[in-house]
Amino acid sequence: MYSSYVRSIFAALLTFCFVLINGHGSVASAEVDLYKIDTSVQGIIGTWHEADVLDSRTLIVKPDYTYELSYKGGGTAYGTVRVTAEKHPDGSYTPWYMFEESDGKLWAGFAKNDLDGTLQTELWSGQDGAMHFVRPEKQGNYGNGEGVSPKDYLGVWACGRCTIVINQQDNAYIADITWANSAAEHRVWTYNCRYDKDNAILVCPGNAICTDCIVYENGKENDITAYSDGSCEFVMREGILRWHDFKENAGDEMDFRR
Repeated sequence: MYSSYVRSIFAALLTFCFVLINGHGSVASAEVDLYKIDTSVQGIIGTWHEADVLDSRTLIVKPDYTYELSYKGGGTAYGTVRVTAEKHPDGSYTPWYMFEESDGKLWAGFAKNDLDGTLQTELWSGQDGAMHFVRPEKQGNYGNGEGVSPKDYLGVWACGRCTIVINQQDNAYIADITWANSAAEHRVWTYNCRYDKDNAILVCPGNAICTDCIVYENGKENDITAYSDGSCEFVMREGILRWHDFKENAGDEMDFRR
């Protein structure tokens, strides 16, 4: 009986170590205060292609914390994404994106590397990097971004009746755009962005909120959500900011200056 008890304890320890080594975080994350870390999936929203394999799969991460995994030969798997963290003996921690299938079974854990506010461009699974997903290469003409840094985007920009205010909040860059149609009506866009350091641009991958605001003669205001799935890029070159709105092309041919 004693040897059976010892074996059961040893098996439990092996299971604990396996979880830590593979970065699944289901045990280690219990020791981490998740309120202290960024638990959003903003940095990985969008489309990903599996790299370094012949039959590449396509992974789509959505703003509502769900994902779709499409296989080249046909068929699609669905599930949810959450953020957890693995705590280390020195008190530091490693955050992970946990992808769970529709039945709750863990499909994969990918390291979360957007803590500095940059747009994540690669996903490596577990500690061994067995699965590798990358974003499609951008085809836009961004000009020379040499010398451009995230802080260059911060501040107030204006073009006609449209104003862009960009602030940094923790590891995100929040862009609030106000476009006045009249004294009583204006439209507001709110973009939660990450910095794409490869192209020196700000990117909102797909969960921007657009609101129409109407102020009546009695002073009351009515806010109507036009959509909540907007996306855009902000490109700053030589002191000029351009807003590329992928939902309605609202910022076409507009040059914003401080």
